[in-house]
Amino acid sequence: MLIDMHSHYMPQALLRALERRGSAPRVVDRDGRTMVDYGPRSAVPLHEGFTDIDVILQRMNESSIDHSVLSVTIPGVDWFGPDEAIEIADECNRETAELCRLHPDRLSGLATVPLQYPDEAGDVLRRAVEMGLKGAMIYSNVAGGHLDDPARRAFFDAAAELDVPILLHPTYPLCAPTVATHGMIEIAGFLFDTTTAALRLVFDGLYERHPDFKFIVPHAGSLIPYFVGRIDFFGQMRPGATGQLSSPASEQIRRFFVDTVCNWPPALKLTLDLFGVDKVMVGSDHPFWPMSVATDVLDSLDLNPGDRAKIEYQNAARLFQVQSALVSGE
Repeated sequence: MLIDMHSHYMPQALLRALERRGSAPRVVDRDGRTMVDYGPRSAVPLHEGFTDIDVILQRMNESSIDHSVLSVTIPGVDWFGPDEAIEIADECNRETAELCRLHPDRLSGLATVPLQYPDEAGDVLRRAVEMGLKGAMIYSNVAGGHLDDPARRAFFDAAAELDVPILLHPTYPLCAPTVATHGMIEIAGFLFDTTTAALRLVFDGLYERHPDFKFIVPHAGSLIPYFVGRIDFFGQMRPGATGQLSSPASEQIRRFFVDTVCNWPPALKLTLDLFGVDKVMVGSDHPFWPMSVATDVLDSLDLNPGDRAKIEYQNAARLFQVQSALVSGE
């Protein structure tokens, strides 16, 4: 059994809305190709892997992926005004829920939410969960705003009340002007944005308010496993540097769930050492990465069968409440 918990697609409702936009983020035609334009020096072709569910399912078959947790690709609805953002988000979530209804053994789904309007985002999430979606994916900044803005606590309160997982994902990064060359927005900027977004939430007291919050930091925990020692060191040396936390920041960081998307076995080994085998799940980051990367990195690690089963499907099945007959063994 193999569950890919990090797989994206572009709902038609979001595609139509991005085609109407006159500035990035938007969908545009360039040199005969349809592109998703995220901002200066950051764009990807909008190929069929984003939009055609039959192609997605075929690629899952080719990569021996039994079940995927679909999330709405960046940029989501964060750049739209209130009425439009809520309408587009609800429509996207209905599309996702319908795909999951049509393919219940193959697909689960995460909602998209208008986090620029936190109270409304909580309501959108509640409606999505009622539709059968498993949680939501949010982005590393909200149209340039920070996730730890106090007003956004209303959304995290709603997610905690619903007890559903929230997946963080990079979007056009705040540091883009610094890394807008040589492909560094995707190489480094995305990871820096998710790292700082996740840490700001921890330092702001996310786990103080919600100790059991189900928060997923992708790309093998982003950059955090490499410098977690610095976090606690400066937290001790400079009072207040890591917020007013009741326990060391590293202890709270270890509550993250993470995926395997890193393409380098030593990085995944470090991630496993920090978070433990019960917090790591297979992910592909399709269609940005080939689905085959979901397990390639595992093949290079000396994992016992029990630990590998946790990473490949058991952790994700538990977190996302996947009820597939394949998981239950029926």
